[in-house]
Amino acid sequence: MEHRWSLRTPVELDVDLIYESVDDMACKTRDIGLGGVFIEGDSQVMPPKNANVELNFILNSDDGSTKHKIKARVVRTSDDGIGLMFRDFDVGAFRSLQEVLRHKQSDSVH
Repeated sequence: MEHRWSLRTPVELDVDLIYESVDDMACKTRDIGLGGVFIEGDSQVMPPKNANVELNFILNSDDGSTKHKIKARVVRTSDDGIGLMFRDFDVGAFRSLQEVLRHKQSDSVH
């Protein structure tokens, strides 16, 4: 049973997953929404459930590229990746997420 409070949009986006002292892990998103994201990868090397992580990613647009950082918590693990819920949700994180979703929607129009 899903417990999400926001819809997810299929988005394949390169992200760096940062967890404690582990080297940054280059990953891809499967879907993203204002409440969280699913990161694809081998769950054996991913952070465990309830771990706090940070996502770093770059969005390219006609105006240049912008870097984004969003803090999250692992809320679900599966064989093909982990589900993250965004935490410490501030205005900057919200704007970053809106930009990601806007970027995806503009890509699908072209």
